[in-house]
Amino acid sequence: MENNNLQAICFERLISIFPTVDFIRLDKSCNSVEDGYAKEILKMMHDAFVEVYGMDYLGNVDYDFVELPAVIKGRDTGHIGLGIVSLNMQSSGEHCNTIFVTPLGTVDQGDVNVKADGLRYIANTYIPYDYWYTISIECDHHVDFDNVPERVADMLNACYPDQPKLVMK
Repeated sequence: MENNNLQAICFERLISIFPTVDFIRLDKSCNSVEDGYAKEILKMMHDAFVEVYGMDYLGNVDYDFVELPAVIKGRDTGHIGLGIVSLNMQSSGEHCNTIFVTPLGTVDQGDVNVKADGLRYIANTYIPYDYWYTISIECDHHVDFDNVPERVADMLNACYPDQPKLVMK
């Protein structure tokens, strides 16, 4: 299947999960010790990617862009949420866009038609932010997987229940 078709199919699969999500519950779950719901939704997103691409590792493959399930953390606020990050694989995984999953619903940072309250929310809650995606990518040097916050590592590990845990340094 052509790579652009995989990208479109994966994006549709990822966003098809959101109508079933309780956004307020998810936000609370991401930021509490009761994080089971957040892990469940992140795993659903991860599994959707794996189902479309047939793998959870992207090496030196010929993809232009990919959308990946991710955990996002506001640098200044420490607030954690889920989202979809878009990466340019022809540019070593350079980040292009983020769709934030917020208590207000999804907020697409790159959408010119996004509502002002959504933009205010992500500006006040996340900007600036770090992200860590659930898929392994060989060529991306933009994400610091050596220094993942413990809470984020715990969420990412939920996507790989049969593998060794991501160990924090």
